[in-house]
Amino acid sequence: MRIICGSSSRAVRSIASLLVASILAAPGPRPPVASPARDASAVAGTFVQYQPWMMKLDREAWRLELDAMREAGITLVIVQWLEFQNVRFIPADRSAPDPTEIILDYADEHGMRVFVGLSHADLWWSRIKDPGYLDRASAKSVAVTNEAWRRYGRHASFAGWYLPQEIRDATYPLQYTLRIRTFYKKLGDCCRALSGDKPVAIAPAMSGTASPEKFGRMYAALLPGSGIDILMLQDGVGARGWETDFERRIVPYFRAIRDACRASRVALWSDVEIFRRCPDGANSEPAGVERIRRQIDAAAPFVEGFVMFDFFHYMSPRRGEAQKKLFEDYLREIVRSGSAPR
Repeated sequence: MRIICGSSSRAVRSIASLLVASILAAPGPRPPVASPARDASAVAGTFVQYQPWMMKLDREAWRLELDAMREAGITLVIVQWLEFQNVRFIPADRSAPDPTEIILDYADEHGMRVFVGLSHADLWWSRIKDPGYLDRASAKSVAVTNEAWRRYGRHASFAGWYLPQEIRDATYPLQYTLRIRTFYKKLGDCCRALSGDKPVAIAPAMSGTASPEKFGRMYAALLPGSGIDILMLQDGVGARGWETDFERRIVPYFRAIRDACRASRVALWSDVEIFRRCPDGANSEPAGVERIRRQIDAAAPFVEGFVMFDFFHYMSPRRGEAQKKLFEDYLREIVRSGSAPR
């Protein structure tokens, strides 16, 4: 799981173009899934990972962030979570700034879409052997889902749900894979009971610790009947420090998971990690635009669209000089050049 820590934007662990130009209905009984179309922009979605200090940003500060996102071609915002480690990001005080409400208001006005994330705890995957833990975790997320819908469901831009429990690519025994599938289905059913056909998305991680074949088999077992509509595979490039030869590392995994997604009628997107490790191996900083271009090119043959992790911390021109440089390079080299995945 990728977590940004503190003002230094430290990446502790590995936590679309292209916004919707068409709506494609998946075969069978699945609801229609908004599928990013490849246009002149490279990435049309971004995660926003709330941290406590971000709750102090007012409406004007968020407007400036969202204006910059739109300039970079972002039309989909994925709020990663509304609760993390028992820290809530839904203000109890109605007079306090509510970033999710602010983002949705802005998205309503500008024709953007927002996916809303639920409740999460770190290291959740290490506890899946305990069925009681998954029951408790799902109960917390169900409570957040109901609260989120009551509070934000009126917004036209509320377009989907994000389940923040990210799976690692170390393969699980079948019994645990099926437990995760049941967990996802319970949450997805709750989301749909409230909002109808709004899609449910996940973003699993990839590190190369399992073979592509095992990786594909795990998802072939996980996805059927899971209620997942969109799978946004983290490409792992930033979190794993793959600055060179990463195409060879990631292509077999995108190919394997594409086949599993097709079999279960799940839309596959790429989650492009736009950061890189600093020399100290702990902190992270914005990546270069050429590396990001190569990440997009490597995944493009296998996916329907792209999102990034994440604009706010690594590409916002308001976060620092390195972020401002990436923002300007990205506008020049990708957005304004009309460059699409090669």
